[in-house]
Amino acid sequence: MLLSKFDEDNLSITDVNNILFSIPRDDLKNGDCIWVFCSRLSIDERLEVAVKLFKDNRAPFILFSGGKGKKGVVAEAKVMKEKAISLGIPEEAILTEEESYNTTENVLCSMLVLERKFLLQNIKRLIVVSSPFHIQRLSLTISRYMPRWIDYSFCYDEDSPTSRKNWLNDPIIKKRVEKEANGIVYYAKNKYIDDKEILIN
Repeated sequence: MLLSKFDEDNLSITDVNNILFSIPRDDLKNGDCIWVFCSRLSIDERLEVAVKLFKDNRAPFILFSGGKGKKGVVAEAKVMKEKAISLGIPEEAILTEEESYNTTENVLCSMLVLERKFLLQNIKRLIVVSSPFHIQRLSLTISRYMPRWIDYSFCYDEDSPTSRKNWLNDPIIKKRVEKEANGIVYYAKNKYIDDKEILIN
């Protein structure tokens, strides 16, 4: 069933699981850069994944992408950069994108940073880090806007509060995850992201 065919106002728990969590696991391949999508609500979770990937030599650089958002004063990327340095990541290995306000802008603004650092035609693989419930929208946004020759490894904490096995445990997280599923259906219907065939379990 295509994403655009779901009724975003009447999604069941099964629908949410099918929409958000039919996502790839980390394929363990190395890349040119670890691309972290920042969120004030998930800083420590996403940072922990990124730092481990860097220390495991999966890529020689980390790009933190995230602007000020609606409420923040300091850009999310700057906050994560400072935390990463405190955890032993060399400053010269860190890139930042501090202008974006949403996932689409994360991708578009990061593209310029990647172009200036590597030249896009030289990039073969990016290692993408976010929270489990965000990976679906992220992968569809990337497929819409990023160059087709770049491959991706998608990495996330499978024990995250927003994972398939945990999101129903907390009413605040539950609302956040349901909102994400609603949004993905809306974005697919309005062609903000690529539509996708979702396997119905």
